Amino acid sequence: MKKLLLLPLLLGSLLQAQDNDLLLNHDLYHYLDRMDIRGYADTILHSDIRPYGRLAAGAFLARVDTAQLSPMERRWHDRMRLLTDDDYAAAARGGLWGRFYTNRRDLLRMEKPGFRLLVNPVLHTSAGVDRNNFPRAAQPWLPIYYNTRGLVVRGHVGKKVGFYTEVADNVMRFPQYIFNSYTDRELIPGEGFVKRFGDVNGMNYFSSRAYLTWSPFDFLRVKFGKDRMHWGNGYQSLLLSDHAPDVLLLTLTARIWKLEYVSHFTQGIDFIRNKNDTEGAFPRKFAVFHQLAYKPNNWLSVGFFESIVYQPYLPNGYRGFELQYLNPLIFYRAIEQYTGSPDNGLMGLQVKANLLRHVQLYGQLLIDDYNFGVRNQGSGYWGNKVGWQAGAKYVDAFGVRTLDLQAEYNLVRPYTYQHFNKASNYTHYGQPLGHAAGANLKGYHLVARYHPFPAWNVHLVFSKLNQGLDSAGINFGGNVDIPFVNRPADDFNNFTGQGTPYQVTQLQGRLSWQPWEADIFFEIEGRYRQEADRRSLSALGGLRVGIAPREVKW
Repeated sequence: MKKLLLLPLLLGSLLQAQDNDLLLNHDLYHYLDRMDIRGYADTILHSDIRPYGRLAAGAFLARVDTAQLSPMERRWHDRMRLLTDDDYAAAARGGLWGRFYTNRRDLLRMEKPGFRLLVNPVLHTSAGVDRNNFPRAAQPWLPIYYNTRGLVVRGHVGKKVGFYTEVADNVMRFPQYIFNSYTDRELIPGEGFVKRFGDVNGMNYFSSRAYLTWSPFDFLRVKFGKDRMHWGNGYQSLLLSDHAPDVLLLTLTARIWKLEYVSHFTQGIDFIRNKNDTEGAFPRKFAVFHQLAYKPNNWLSVGFFESIVYQPYLPNGYRGFELQYLNPLIFYRAIEQYTGSPDNGLMGLQVKANLLRHVQLYGQLLIDDYNFGVRNQGSGYWGNKVGWQAGAKYVDAFGVRTLDLQAEYNLVRPYTYQHFNKASNYTHYGQPLGHAAGANLKGYHLVARYHPFPAWNVHLVFSKLNQGLDSAGINFGGNVDIPFVNRPADDFNNFTGQGTPYQVTQLQGRLSWQPWEADIFFEIEGRYRQEADRRSLSALGGLRVGIAPREVKW
């Protein structure tokens, strides 16, 4: 009973003081997930919205009952807690030549009363080979490589302000299927501006990420800067994914009692292919998101989601940022209609439930638009734009410690995310804000993770996608970067997968070795991919430091 009474106070305390976020797609998220599902901590993990703040994640791991872990798992837990919790790392002792990695985690650090500065390298150097179009018209094995070099500086000033800066230069020779994205659209998945470099498939781009956090009250956290987010517990997200590049954002997170409210504002870019520099900047676009989640205990979470994407230019003039959307306690759709209904509004629901200390069930429902008034006129109305996700995670599967499995199914109907105005489509920099492949699709992911030793990790993902593409200038609803015009003449009889059939089967795997407690991994990875009758195979090996694994989900 005392624990239940203290729970609301604990939820608020997890937000207070200075903070940074964990890197998206880092293995830390999987570890936090399994601790949550196993019920080893007597508190709530707020897993609906990523990235997690380090303070909240560190406080969660600090409350894990390590007596329930095996000796190997306790060593693994110590590594994960060291990477997550700055205060825990500050008490660690180690060092290289007495100056570097003195806490076994950070290359350089400075600790003063009311001030902390941490400096770490960003490095991803991998080399391998890629082969395409086999067994028919097989191409020779071609070299591929990743070469990322950069720096991360983060820390806090006082008790309420945190900061984070990451810069890196990237020289890549991607596998052919990724390079095809550039030749088709001048885009590399998940990245912004890129340019050709050196040999045939060589690419070069500069990446940067920076933000400030401020916690004026125990229950409120404010984040401003350039970053990306993933809303949901799945491998994919239909509501807001991290597939698109980093974006300028302002995020407010409040946790009071059993409620979590997040209000998220962004300024994105409406990407224009083949734009000349003399034509000026890319047009801007704005988006607002919010979610109210009810979390009555540490096994259940239910969240209601809304978003609006809009452009500042209208036929009757320039309106800039719509101040009406700053109201945090109102339905966005009501405002959108009140201002003349010029914008792209979506709403949704997400649910997570941990069961039997081994299983997590999760799902999302997305509603872009739905017209109940046409039900008597026929089926497959084009304007009924919805999507849904259903998934399950099974940790310590079949009694095997540290073997964790995941299965997820996604379906997105045609024309979902599209709008009559291209600039208001659910995209940023020409890339989806929802499902990574767009719309007019159905597909699944099967994920297996195994951690046999504290320093070793195996990660396998099998994916299958069925999608309908446009044909002969007709919009069949799969490309989310075009407006919903030029549709087939019949407004009814639309179905998921209509258009030119497009199928992808993909198997990817990664073996990681973390020889020390620092965020340093030696890895080998491979990928088999089949698109229609085209097959490709790639393999890489190298070093990854201070950066999350690179994943292209489609």
